[in-house]
This record gives sequence, C-alpha cells and structure tokens, in this order.
Amino acid sequence: MTDSSELTSRVHLVTATPWQQAVDCYFNPDDDVDIDDLRFGFPGRWDAGDLFVVVTTDSHTPAIIVVEESETDSDATRSHEHTYMGPFDFGLSIAAVEARLATTLPAEAATLAPKLGERLLQAIESEASDPTSWRELDERGCLADVADWPPHDSWAPCACCGRHSYDGVELEQHALADEHEQEFFGFGPLTVCMPCHDRLHRPLAPGADDVMFGFRPLCPSCSAMRTFRVIWGMPAGPPGPGTDIAGCVITSPFTPEYRCGECDYVWTDDDEAYRPLPPEDTDARVRARIDTAPPGVYRPFSRVTEPGRVIVGDYMARQVSSSSAWGPGVVHEL
Repeated sequence: MTDSSELTSRVHLVTATPWQQAVDCYFNPDDDVDIDDLRFGFPGRWDAGDLFVVVTTDSHTPAIIVVEESETDSDATRSHEHTYMGPFDFGLSIAAVEARLATTLPAEAATLAPKLGERLLQAIESEASDPTSWRELDERGCLADVADWPPHDSWAPCACCGRHSYDGVELEQHALADEHEQEFFGFGPLTVCMPCHDRLHRPLAPGADDVMFGFRPLCPSCSAMRTFRVIWGMPAGPPGPGTDIAGCVITSPFTPEYRCGECDYVWTDDDEAYRPLPPEDTDARVRARIDTAPPGVYRPFSRVTEPGRVIVGDYMARQVSSSSAWGPGVVHEL
C-alpha cells in the first residue's frame, strides 16, 4: 500500500453479493467452494491503477471486505486486480468507517471524489488497526431489543461456547434477527457470554448456530461440522437447540457425549472408552482420533464438512495403560 497522501488513482466503491460467497472468494485458499452466484457491481468507468473498495451490501452489517488495485481499465474484456489493503478478517463496518469520515457513503457502486477517496482509505486503515466496538454503534439494534426482555435464567450457559457464569464469564442477551437463526433457536433472545456476543456482532460473522457448532468436535465418521451435545440424566433446565437429552439408561458400551447432526453417529471424546486393537505381529499398538480444525483455520460458508486432523498417539507396549498413548503426538493435516 502506498501513502494515501500521494494517491493519484481514483477510488471506486464496488458491491459484492451474496456476502457469504464474497467471503469465500477472498478468504478461502481452496478452489472447491461455491461462488457461482457471486456478483460484483462496478461503476461506469475506471482506469488501470484505480482502487476498488469492495463492499458487501446484503450482510447484516454492510462491510468492507478488501481494497484492490485494478490492473486493467473498464474497456478490457476481463478485469484483473491485486490486493491493495486487506482482506479484512470479518470485514470492516461501513457504519464505523462513516463515523470516522463524519459522512455517509453511496449505497451502490460509485466513483468517489478525490478528497473523499483519500479520506476513505485513511479511515479504512484506522478502522483496520483499531476496530470500533459494535456496542458503540449497535447497528442491528441488539442492545435496544434485549432491554425490554426479562433477564436471562441464572442456570443458562452460553448458547455458543457452553460456559456458565461460574466459569468466570459474564452472560448477556443477544437479539436474533436472522431468519435462519430464529428457525434454529426460536424468537427470544439468546443467552451468550460477552466474548461470544462480540463474535456474533463482527460485521461478517457467521450465524449463532455456526458459532455454537464451531466449538464442538467434528464427526469422526463423516467430518460434518454440526455436532449435537448429548446430556444424560435430568438437566436443571431446558437444554436448548443443539443438545439431545438421552435419559438415564445407557445401553451402549460407552457413554455417548456427541451425536452427528448429519449421519447420527454417536461417540465420546473419552479415550478410555474405546479399546485399542493391537497389531497381530508386534507388541506395540497405536491409537488415533479425528480432532477439530486448528484455531484460525478458515471454514468456508459453502462447506458443511471439514476434514479434521488425525492425531496419532505414542506407540506403547500392550501392558501399559491405554491412557499413555496420548503423550506428545504427531499431527497430520488431511
């Protein structure tokens, strides 16, 4: 990126819809994501060297996803661009950038006046380095909506990560505005911890159900992401979506902790529950499991399964307790 004070190129606003496919396009390193419906809206004319500020207009919070420099002009049969700034993780709120500018930006594709274009790049750089808290703007009206609701139940855990107030987190309520979220959770506010609430209000954040399932292990059978938690006995209150109540009678050789929402496979993460199979011709054995994707690995919106990691434990003699297989392990990416 060059110093914006020396900027001689024009700055254009470019729209991108649908926003989930725009995110997949810019953030996913693979080539197997679904971006067939991705459409960009360009201004009438531009020159090589001009800058495109790519904005998602159909997301809950309109957001800037990337700034690109055009390598071709508008008369070229095919446009080519390279990254100038970004892409910005979870987007930069247009409202936050407008607050820094003290003016509103066009809602559609447009060519900005030179001075406004320079100021916009400076505001983008400032917002990227020090993002404005969503609580200052409350673009979705979440804080105002939940103010009229009764307080959350004291026994209720965070609907996303599952932590309780006794785990040292402060719980608050999140207003569900997305139809898909309302179909999954219902129409009332969601009890969430403050960190998860902040996650849900990132400009290009996934839905609350995707955040919830993101805390859970992948299915060892089909690698699906939507894992349901299995609760045994009688919980203190309604367990909420994403959780199964299994009763008090355990009929399997182990106590299931999770159920896959895609293939119904049930399993536990307790290593002692499974009996390792020793090889036929050696006194050593090995255990392996599928673990969740490493932190920070991007999961595209268009993908419902994600290959996990095969974690291989230490080799050990048969007489040794199976728990010792989980010393320092070797991690293999699939």
